[in-house]
Amino acid sequence: MRKKSDLKFTRAMMVLFPLSKAFTARGGDIEALMARNGIPLGALTDPAMLVDAYACYSAMEDMAETLGDRYFSAKVAIETARKGTPGLREAATHALNLGDFLSRVVVEVSKQVDNVRYSVSITPDFASLEIKRTLDAPKLTRQLDAAGAAFYVTVIKQGLGGIFDPNDILVTVPSTSGLPPRFLPKSALIKSEINGLRITFPPQWLWAPFSLDWDVVEASRGEFAPNSADETTLSYLRGMLTDNIAHQDLPLNSFAAICRLHPRRIQRILWAQGTSYSQMKDDIRQSITEDLLSNTRLPIAQIALQVGLSGPAALHRSFRRWTGRTPKRFREEATPDLDTAIAE
Repeated sequence: MRKKSDLKFTRAMMVLFPLSKAFTARGGDIEALMARNGIPLGALTDPAMLVDAYACYSAMEDMAETLGDRYFSAKVAIETARKGTPGLREAATHALNLGDFLSRVVVEVSKQVDNVRYSVSITPDFASLEIKRTLDAPKLTRQLDAAGAAFYVTVIKQGLGGIFDPNDILVTVPSTSGLPPRFLPKSALIKSEINGLRITFPPQWLWAPFSLDWDVVEASRGEFAPNSADETTLSYLRGMLTDNIAHQDLPLNSFAAICRLHPRRIQRILWAQGTSYSQMKDDIRQSITEDLLSNTRLPIAQIALQVGLSGPAALHRSFRRWTGRTPKRFREEATPDLDTAIAE
């Protein structure tokens, strides 16, 4: 079982929306599929909703298996690359050459997801776009890797036009089984144990004119704001802290490492919202404690550990500070009919 600290998040709308449309068009029951994978149906239309990245990966595999089409995600990715996607709207609109486009992609994606990290590297002999996952999900990535490779190779091909030569590109992925036959020459595909994918091509392509004829509507993509201070980012931090609150004390530096953010960036986010890390931690501890006292029979000692405190005495002090009452008194008032003969 995964630890809560292993959770990484993505936006289901960005990842699954085009797949869900194609899945439904082919007779798939998208509501049942989303329910099977624990994803709220509203995540397909709400650009700000963050969901567990594993669930998105699982849903992609589920779609392909349900339809009996192992190339399903790659086919949809190719079509999406031809028509355009709001997720890369700015990169497609403003880029003058391939290098400019890829640089903008790195920035745009970092605003929208935390389950992958994009980077571009350049040497005299080759250039690469590398996509690294920030979590390990080797059994759930065949469709994901195929979709990523198909999408970016198609975008590069479309943007470069006649300059593109499939014999000059190398795609490194953990598995090639989700890519359609003849999508690329076999010599262009490399299987490797990397946790993501890498697309390598001649460095001179970076300076080649690049144009994508995407007619993409201006719409919210659920970005983290440039100053990292919008409500979506704060919601993400609160969710991550809630999932990891059982870690005793959990100092800011440790929490920042879990979120893959710099501690100072988290401080700026919270200051802009009129709060602090210690206050947010206090608020979440209080909320979880009150919920457990009201709705469970858990002993006070166990509740203390679940909210990252050392024991009953520490919880008693904190709870008196929060509410002016003891945990036992709060439980008796919240649940007058509950058997209060619980080990305290």
